[in-house]
Amino acid sequence: MESGSWVFFSGDKRLYLGGTVALTWRDHALAHRLWGSDDTGATWEYMYALSGARGFDIPLEEVRDLLGWKPTRNIMRFQAFTDTEADLLQSLLTLEPFQALTPDDEGTATQQAITTYTGPLERSAERAYRGEQAHLKRVLLPGPIGECALYGRVLPAAFLIAAHIKKRAACTDDEKRDLQHVAMLACLLGCDGLYERGFITVAPGGWLRISHLAGAAPAVAQHINDHLATRTTPWWTPEREPYFAWHRTHTFRSAPTP
Repeated sequence: MESGSWVFFSGDKRLYLGGTVALTWRDHALAHRLWGSDDTGATWEYMYALSGARGFDIPLEEVRDLLGWKPTRNIMRFQAFTDTEADLLQSLLTLEPFQALTPDDEGTATQQAITTYTGPLERSAERAYRGEQAHLKRVLLPGPIGECALYGRVLPAAFLIAAHIKKRAACTDDEKRDLQHVAMLACLLGCDGLYERGFITVAPGGWLRISHLAGAAPAVAQHINDHLATRTTPWWTPEREPYFAWHRTHTFRSAPTP
């Protein structure tokens, strides 16, 4: 375990808490003061602190299916995942903490993004993504303008994206074909990123819910309060509710369960 590692907690046959390791340290005296010692005199002196902790409510059966585990396998004590398992979980869950970028960081991030999309495999993936976007937008956006499902502003098509309500990687084949309900129009003025990173979600009936973790980024919190905090979206329907429900339990940064 090291700084930056993802950590999940399980109990009652579900994942209920997650966070990112911010710091690790060893302190025998502190551990003994907090928890005492076992019958052999040992204590739990290897400790870590989490950042960006958030709640989950994901049945263990879903984790087993995703990772190809046997139906009887459980998570017992501390368990480290393989790189492949970690990548699969990352495709299912949103956990990374918000980090503000300095100007130098922004320049580095931009250069890395440019480098990422120069290889043939990346260009092929980009073409596939653009093709799917075009197809979804034809279904959701028949004209040259449309309304952002979250912000409510009517914008030119170039400022709107067909955003999957439930992550595409987690959709079944039937769900991927449910084009009328599996996606919504989200604007590139901030809503797509906020939804994708779990700072906002849609509650039953269409009310927008705001993550308490948005307060860690004042500019993000201000944007949400100015434009999204009291809105409802007409894109919520009973047919779309299963997809929104998945987003609430897997992506939305909910408060950890006490």
